[in-house]
Amino acid sequence: MAELTPMMQQYFEIKNKNKDYILFYRLGDFYEMFFDDAKLVSRELELTLTGRDCGQGERAPMCGVPYHSAEGYIAKLVQKGYKIAICEQMEDPKKAKGLVKREIIRRVTPGTVVEASMLDENRNNFLGCVYAAGGSVGVCFADITTGSVYATGSDNWNDITSEFGRFAPREVLVGGGAISAGSLQSFLKERLEALIEPMPEECFEAQRSAERIQEHFKVQDFDAAGLTDLPCTVQCLGGLLDYLEQTQKASLSSLNQLQVYHQGQYMELDLIARRNLELCETMRTKEKKGTLLWVLDHTRTAMGSRLIRQWIEKPLYNPLHIARRQQAVGALCDDVIARTALTDALKRVFDMERLIGRVAYGTANCRDLRALSAAISCLPEIKTQAALFGQAMLRELTGKIDLLEDIRALVEQAIVDEPPILLREGGMIRKGFNEEIDRLRDLASGGKGKIAEIEQAERERTGISKLKIGYNRVFGYYIEVTKSNLELVPEGYIRKQTLANAERFITPELKELEELILGAEDKITTLEYDMFCEIRNAVAAEVERIQYCAYIVSVIDCLQSLAEVAQNRSYVKPLVDDGDVIEIKGGRHPVVEKMMDGQFIPNDTYLDREDTRLAIITGPNMAGKSTYMR
Repeated sequence: MAELTPMMQQYFEIKNKNKDYILFYRLGDFYEMFFDDAKLVSRELELTLTGRDCGQGERAPMCGVPYHSAEGYIAKLVQKGYKIAICEQMEDPKKAKGLVKREIIRRVTPGTVVEASMLDENRNNFLGCVYAAGGSVGVCFADITTGSVYATGSDNWNDITSEFGRFAPREVLVGGGAISAGSLQSFLKERLEALIEPMPEECFEAQRSAERIQEHFKVQDFDAAGLTDLPCTVQCLGGLLDYLEQTQKASLSSLNQLQVYHQGQYMELDLIARRNLELCETMRTKEKKGTLLWVLDHTRTAMGSRLIRQWIEKPLYNPLHIARRQQAVGALCDDVIARTALTDALKRVFDMERLIGRVAYGTANCRDLRALSAAISCLPEIKTQAALFGQAMLRELTGKIDLLEDIRALVEQAIVDEPPILLREGGMIRKGFNEEIDRLRDLASGGKGKIAEIEQAERERTGISKLKIGYNRVFGYYIEVTKSNLELVPEGYIRKQTLANAERFITPELKELEELILGAEDKITTLEYDMFCEIRNAVAAEVERIQYCAYIVSVIDCLQSLAEVAQNRSYVKPLVDDGDVIEIKGGRHPVVEKMMDGQFIPNDTYLDREDTRLAIITGPNMAGKSTYMR
């Protein structure tokens, strides 16, 4: 190949380290793709394919997207299962000496997206990881947008496959010599729409994995954490953390809610059972309507909607835990007025889990901080309304609500009410929060007032009534005079540009004032961005407090949702114990009943281990046999 230009040499150096990714290479105001990446993106997104000289007459296929609107294009590619590597300019091209320095700042994959536009707010976005060795299998699932990590292990592969149905990950990392990546990929693709990522063995090295878990999750006692007898799970967690460190290039501080669980802790439902029961999506259309989730989800927050899905996917197994939840739902059922006030407070809460996730990963903007502050402002009313019920579980939950007043105060004092979307535009920091920013603003605004004074003075001095002072990025401030008035231009004016109907001039006084104004504005923008980053980091340092508070709010939301459904549909509170009798009087299928608008004929059921272990169901087609079985 002909000798490449320096820029294309840099491109290939970065691309060769990211061969499995579509490289979004920053060039000025665009992210550009070249060669095969350009052809692929052009086809998938229906963009125009152009070209660029890459050295000695060679022309590289190229297409690009504006950097300020790249999120939408990335979302479409990720949705199609592609992985994106974002290569950013690490210095100002205007100040760079030679080739602009560029680096990968982040890799975006289906299981690692954090942007709201790429996510379904009502369900988690899980990244899965599975590792097998010596007849044992470890599996873990992480949602980096909420900070949740779930891990378990087993000697039975069937137990693990059911976990994939429960969590439905968007992306799965695969490691361990005992698993054939090809066969696992075939198995998962038949049941899940997930990107399968075979991982090298070194990512799962046992000692390093244990150290990663100790460092990241602050786990010192593996026995207390439930990991002692799960070596494959330890390696699995280590591989997952390794992958996230490679892709995110940012702090993983928000990923701190590790839950290690064991088989039998929740009701076991395999993939086929979940599909046939249509718990969260229908078999044919994969929609929510027509499922148990559709019936039960009357949550008011995105956090609650995700949690109630988890409750349905992981039914409680312990009768004591079931009874505790039932009692809380019962208390909410009994006081409709108080519950209505509670739901009114909940519906104003923004998605605190994902907002603090973006803050922790450094992708949040000013509007995200304002939304987080608005959500925090709802906490006192939620705490007050939930405490009115007096029930033990609700009393315990309300006692754990942290009002986060210090975080709200910081955001309210620092960020203006309606900040801009882009962080480099300025205008984010509230007046009075920082003395230096206020001083520079006064300087800049005073300078602009001086420009108006100069304009008026020059009109009077020259007698040119239509003289005006303008500004553009190329020439800065200039004096514009129409050609009909050129004979009135004084000697001190320096010609800068000729237009069709006018001439543009500068003066030493105008250039001096320009440097003062633009220097102040540049400093303001830089200072505001630095100040915003400090504020964002200060909020990110409280990630665990905010995440825990968000979890408490989501539990309360789920409980009120179940109470609302129970009251509206006249559900009763069953007695659940450790016995071996199933006795249902007047049972109704919740989904079918709602689809039929209440026209459902109830049925009785009785099964036990002694005399009635088997029931034979007969009847013509469409008589309701499968409904009764469900």
